Amino acid sequence: MAADDVAEIERVLMAYVESYIQADVEALRDVFAHDAVMFGYVGDRLVEATPAIFIENVGKAPAIASTDAFPRYDIGDVQIRGHAASVTIQEYDFGGLNFTDFMHLLKRDDGWKIVSKTFSTF
Repeated sequence: MAADDVAEIERVLMAYVESYIQADVEALRDVFAHDAVMFGYVGDRLVEATPAIFIENVGKAPAIASTDAFPRYDIGDVQIRGHAASVTIQEYDFGGLNFTDFMHLLKRDDGWKIVSKTFSTF
């Protein structure tokens, strides 16, 4: 595990979270692989989607940064094996909800990208 890989993964995940907070859809598109998938729960509702749908919804809603929310997040330890990585992100007060995101990333020719997001509110 190279220190530059950890730094790059953390940069990708910080870009993900900050883009989400700012509703910066172009920056959000940049962090996901073209074939990424998303599965999770918002309350009791199962969500099976692609990042494109998630990004579209982020773009339609007011930016979290423009609301009365006080969003906070914690990016957990980066686990890397070869070209694969896994990281847990805790998100607090994101549109009035708290999330746990289990992110999986792959290092391809264009660098580290999110290939899978599994999530749940808490």
